[in-house]
Amino acid sequence: MSAPPDALDLSLNEVEVLAQKAARGAGLAWGVAEDTGRAAAWIAARIGPWAAELLALLHVQDSTLVLAGLLADDFSDRHVARVNSPLWALPGLFCTTTRAVAVRLDGTEMRCNPGEAPTATTVDMPTASALTVTFAGTPLPDLPLKLQPRFRRSLVGAGEWEKLQALAYRTYVPATDHSRRSGAGAGLLDDE
Repeated sequence: MSAPPDALDLSLNEVEVLAQKAARGAGLAWGVAEDTGRAAAWIAARIGPWAAELLALLHVQDSTLVLAGLLADDFSDRHVARVNSPLWALPGLFCTTTRAVAVRLDGTEMRCNPGEAPTATTVDMPTASALTVTFAGTPLPDLPLKLQPRFRRSLVGAGEWEKLQALAYRTYVPATDHSRRSGAGAGLLDDE
């Protein structure tokens, strides 16, 4: 995993929280923001880089992030003609499925049985793809590549960090004298 020399080293928990706050700051609903945070941590642990693609999705309000929740909640076979960043639609589905599921992205296939790590033919996911999701009644055989976590940490460039933080900052309530008197923060006198 190569990153610029000014990269910040984040834990997967920090990735999840930052992505969730950035998604909420970009205007996504809380549930979608939470799915986005989990997806970012999933991608960071298994694939690697995640921040630049998330920023692009948030910038254009791409529906891929909403599709992730729909797939995870609905459990209906689906075909979507074009998904700009298909990998972002899958982690929520794979983490919550209670039925065997097969996902086809153009020539790539991924499968997941409940409680197991997903398997794939490759982790080279296309950036724009037709997405087909099929649920099966019986467990599906594994594909050659197990998508187990490979990384425990994630490197994020300083520029990406600043943009994600700027989005996350939109979720914070500004401090006022009234809020401090009401008990928020350290108060007017911090004597500890």
